Amino acid sequence: MKFNILMTVCILCLLSHGATADEEEEKERQRRNHNLNWSYLEASDLTYDMDFGGIDVEPDGYRLKLALELGDSLFAIVDRGRAEGSFAGNDYDFDTEGYGLGFHGDSWFISYSRNNWEIGQAEFDVDTTRLGFRNRWTDKLEFNASYSWNHVRGVDNEDGFQLGFAYELWHDFNLTAGYETIGGHLDIDQYSFGVRLDF
Repeated sequence: MKFNILMTVCILCLLSHGATADEEEEKERQRRNHNLNWSYLEASDLTYDMDFGGIDVEPDGYRLKLALELGDSLFAIVDRGRAEGSFAGNDYDFDTEGYGLGFHGDSWFISYSRNNWEIGQAEFDVDTTRLGFRNRWTDKLEFNASYSWNHVRGVDNEDGFQLGFAYELWHDFNLTAGYETIGGHLDIDQYSFGVRLDF
């Protein structure tokens, strides 16, 4: 009788341990899916299709973006890009530089950045407010999207949106792809492919 009781207790303990291990594994999976890393360094190849007052230009180049998490919900962004193109036989540069701050929840964020755009001899100051979300569709694939409101000083206010993906090749190393557009008088389309290192 005592032996049967002892065996029953042992079996129940083993089953309980197995259930606990399964629960821990599920918790880790959920944590990984929902707790995104907000500190990363991203390098991207850029291609633009832009229309400035009926003039169509298509520069291409690169962008470097650094994001740093500053506490539980605050993050900072530094963004630098450089592209080159030619129009009517003349070469020109399109340089961008931006600095910003944002707040995030589990999968949503809102950010503000102050940017400077230089294209040829023209220079624009652009304030961008962005509302978006990031989420993992699988253990490896992240989807992100945002709506932006861009105040181009001296020109106009333009709306835009962005869509992107990040696929984790190795631990904290991702391949990225994205599309962003700004409508209205600027009519800018941007395509990007790159790599991102989370830390």
